[in-house]
Amino acid sequence: MKLDLSKLKLHPRETEAFFLQAKGNDDLLAGLGGRFLDPVEVEIVVEHSGTVFTGRGKVRTMVQLSCARCLHDFTFPIEAEFMTVIVENTRNDQFSPDEGFIFFDGETADIMPMVEEAIFMAIPICPLCKEECQGLCPVCGQDRNSATCSCQEDTIDPRWEKLKNLD
Repeated sequence: MKLDLSKLKLHPRETEAFFLQAKGNDDLLAGLGGRFLDPVEVEIVVEHSGTVFTGRGKVRTMVQLSCARCLHDFTFPIEAEFMTVIVENTRNDQFSPDEGFIFFDGETADIMPMVEEAIFMAIPICPLCKEECQGLCPVCGQDRNSATCSCQEDTIDPRWEKLKNLD
C-alpha cells in the first residue's frame, strides 16, 4: 500500500485523505492458521508538518482464524486504528527506523508494514469462535460444543496424588 505524497510535499501544513485497498498477505496469518477473506481497506489522513508527514488511519478487513479451544475455523472482523510518522530518507540522520518511522524516497511511501502491524495487534492472543466455546475433551477429543462425551477426567497428576490422602 503506497501513498502518493507528491501533492502534499508541495503544501506544508495541509492534509490529504487517502482510501486504499489491497489483497492481504496470508503469510502474516500463517502462524495462526488463518487467512484473509476480504481485501484490506485503509482510510488514512496524512498531514505534512513541514518536516515529517503524520498519518492517522483505520484498517478494516475480514480474516479466518482457528479457534484456540475447538480448532474450528471462524470468521473474525478486524477494525483497527493506527498512527504513523512518515519521513523522507534525506532526514534519516534525525530519525531512527527502530522508533517506528516509515522512510521513503521520491514521491511514494509504503505504509503496508504499519497496516500489517495494526492487523496483527487487533487479533486476540487466544482467538475464540465464541466466548462460551467449550473446546475439545482432553481424553477423547470430542468437540464439546456439538456433543457430550462420557469420559471421566479423574486422572490426577501423580505428583499431587499423595495430597488426596491428607485429612
